[in-house]
Amino acid sequence: MNLFNAIYSSMILYFCIFVLASIGGMFSEKVGIVNVGINGIMVIGATSYIIFQDIITRIFGVAGASSMLWQLIVLPISAGIAGCYALLHGLATIKLKSEHTISGFAINLLATGICFILLGIFGHGSKAPYTNINELKYSVIDSAGRSWEIISFKLVLTIAIIVGSFIVLNKTIWGLRFRSIGENPQAADVAGINVNKYKWQGIFISGVIAGVAGVIFAQEFSSDLKTGDVRGFGYLALAIMIMGQWNIGLITVITFIFALLYSFSYYSGTFIYELKHYRDILNLVPYLVTIIVVMATAKKSHAPAAVGINYDKTLR
Repeated sequence: MNLFNAIYSSMILYFCIFVLASIGGMFSEKVGIVNVGINGIMVIGATSYIIFQDIITRIFGVAGASSMLWQLIVLPISAGIAGCYALLHGLATIKLKSEHTISGFAINLLATGICFILLGIFGHGSKAPYTNINELKYSVIDSAGRSWEIISFKLVLTIAIIVGSFIVLNKTIWGLRFRSIGENPQAADVAGINVNKYKWQGIFISGVIAGVAGVIFAQEFSSDLKTGDVRGFGYLALAIMIMGQWNIGLITVITFIFALLYSFSYYSGTFIYELKHYRDILNLVPYLVTIIVVMATAKKSHAPAAVGINYDKTLR
């Protein structure tokens, strides 16, 4: 595998993970709910995917479980479980009127505990469940024996979610009502819109999309789940969402640039001999750029006006 191939494959992977997690967080905040729990929801999506792989392997054997088509079944189930898990955050913020950030961190901590317990049960004594489902993708092998990924299910699904989210939020009546909840829920209530109904929808959609990001993470980095985390990618995704100003188009562009930087900084130190001694510094670059951009744009952020504010019907 040469440098270009490595960067291309890695960039597609990180782009899919980060853009989906960012859009997931955006859906939640568009209805006024701060979802710091995106990282934990990703953990649940990833853990569910790993556990289902283990169950399928036990039932059908390694050969039967290696079919790429299993991904079409296991992914939506795992994403749905992540969406249901996100409803716990909805319970805390919508019903119990809890502080959003505290609830989000609780969601993250609980997800880590659930991950440890499930991996302990299905991990055959080593927290390592069977992971035999191959990724659904089309790749070609060149004359040198290198595999080049042309298109993959994760990329097609990610593009579909990006386009679908943009159309639904900006071109439909549902999207107009949905966005109004995060701007002025009292006015939306006066207009006859069921505010809490849309909040529940927003938090569930947020969980499902973040769950898909977790599944994609698990497909590539299943061994990382032994730590009960997804490398903190959920937090990075929230930073990207803020840089993207809660706008799907900007989020997509910024994620693409970040994924390119992330991939280049990682592999340049591996393939370019002169840069090997600076590999740790290169790995720091994407995070440093993210911090600088977030700090520079913080005062100009245009978050939904009612984000983080618990809705009180009596205040209208």
